[in-house]
Amino acid sequence: MLDSRKKKVLQAIIEEYINTAEPVSSAAITINHGLNCSSATIRNDMAELEKEGYLDKPHTSAGRIPSAKGYRFYVDELLNDENISLDEIQFIKSRLETKVNEIEELTKITTNTISELTHYATVAIGPKTIEQTIEDIKFVLLGNRVLMAVILTNSGAIKESIIKFDEDITR
Repeated sequence: MLDSRKKKVLQAIIEEYINTAEPVSSAAITINHGLNCSSATIRNDMAELEKEGYLDKPHTSAGRIPSAKGYRFYVDELLNDENISLDEIQFIKSRLETKVNEIEELTKITTNTISELTHYATVAIGPKTIEQTIEDIKFVLLGNRVLMAVILTNSGAIKESIIKFDEDITR
């Protein structure tokens, strides 16, 4: 279980990484996110978050980047969906409305996008889809009449879908 400071450090790292697509240093967290602690304290928290699997370190002298476990914790526990702007909703909607019929097409789109954002080569291998079961479903309210369903399968595949309603909905 993460204490409140480690949650804030993790959230700051993920948000900084989303904005910059660069490994995040303790100095960047101290300067840009106003946590009331020293860089050394943040470095210690980052090391513990790495040991617990929430962060990765691409190489020895680099800052940290979020791991899949870190992103999952961020989406489940830290993301404040009440602060999602209409522009962000529209962006998510436009991305999710792209019709992808086969996993190969989705993999190509994903790897190209990641490559463009990070300026690194990417390689992806899709899971076998013969026998998948749903492990978890999360619903995120994006607006008064818009809901996003996020489905997680036992193979780790994630499927998102936007659902529109004719009437206002609440949590």
